[in-house]
Amino acid sequence: MLTMRRLRSVGSVSILVMALGLSVPADAGKTETHTGSIASIADDARTFVLAEVGPWQVRDGATVITYRTIALAAETEFAIVARVDAAPSGYRGDFVEFPIGPERVYLNDYVTVVCRRDGKRLVALKITVIEMPAPEASESSRTSSGPSRARCPGCSR
Repeated sequence: MLTMRRLRSVGSVSILVMALGLSVPADAGKTETHTGSIASIADDARTFVLAEVGPWQVRDGATVITYRTIALAAETEFAIVARVDAAPSGYRGDFVEFPIGPERVYLNDYVTVVCRRDGKRLVALKITVIEMPAPEASESSRTSSGPSRARCPGCSR
């Protein structure tokens, strides 16, 4: 009899655990990734609008841009990815990620944002600025300092 009671108790606990597991939202823990240019930043700097092209769509001869409002949170991380001459991989010009502060993310930056959903809101977990060098006229301009050097220690330009 003790064994039957134990089996019933284990069975009841299993059903309870399964029921609790089903009550968790289906999208809990899921993330979304969006890439585009920062089109605007709110005055309080707590939200920004991302202009995203993709999946590639054309309507009436124009590329469709999806505008997404994304909120920042206390846990939002910030980074920049840029090419460096002396990368840890040993390859000259390889991409390397550097942590940055939120003050180094600017309007019109091209970024990738990893988000989570909070109801209908998108909340940024990580914002990565993609630093792409401008087309260069000569090799000597490659090592000149530019606006990226202030944001990215060790960047190529």
